[in-house]
Amino acid sequence: MIEYKTTVVFFDQTKNIGGCNFAASFLLRGYMVEIVYKTQDFAVVYKPAGIPSQSDPSGDKDAMTLCSGLLCENGEKDTLFLIHRLDRVVGGLLVFARNKKTAAALSALVAGQKLEKEYFAVVSGRPEGGVMRDFLYKDATLGKAFVTDRKRAGVKEAELEYQLLDTAEHDEKMLSLVRVRLKTGRFHQIRAQFASRKMPLIGDKKYGSRDILTKTPSLFATRLAFDLDGDRFDVSRLPDLTKYPWSLFNEEKYK
Repeated sequence: MIEYKTTVVFFDQTKNIGGCNFAASFLLRGYMVEIVYKTQDFAVVYKPAGIPSQSDPSGDKDAMTLCSGLLCENGEKDTLFLIHRLDRVVGGLLVFARNKKTAAALSALVAGQKLEKEYFAVVSGRPEGGVMRDFLYKDATLGKAFVTDRKRAGVKEAELEYQLLDTAEHDEKMLSLVRVRLKTGRFHQIRAQFASRKMPLIGDKKYGSRDILTKTPSLFATRLAFDLDGDRFDVSRLPDLTKYPWSLFNEEKYK
């Protein structure tokens, strides 16, 4: 049996971590990203909703470039390698590799579905919890994913597991807080699978939400966990619980 050394990090954006104040100081200076946890091999970064994970044709500031800048200002090697992405409109945790060896190792974990990714989402209605398995088709022209009833060219299998955490009534409508664990990482997977069951994410107008109080989908990448070189890493961060719709639910339900 392999014995793992486990590192668990829960990031409270109001405090420093491990006696190191770089995350808080960069936040106070107005940077849009935060380095939540780092080693010489990788960096786990918080990306706010509204910026891309990596550079794109828009030319907007992106999480990878900003993270590189934070490392540079801290006097560290600033080379980063992209491992996975979050949609521009989704906030939460990303992991970037800091060397080619780690990039290959983390990419292999993603390919083998061994990089654990969990999300909080607020959806319309009251789901029961369980597993969703679908065929998803990505329409590149529309920039949207669709659930289909059969496998064909361009269609990929998608699977996720989710748990109902809490419910709340708002404006005479039932909203639900769910924790989602991805089994596959398809384009707009969580957004498309819930919408296909008439439970769109609050604020996700592309997939049918009529909510006007938030401009982005209520989806947050809250946890990343993985094994690397004999060590276990488990990093978590909460969304801003003072903001709608996260504020509607009992804070204890997020733990």
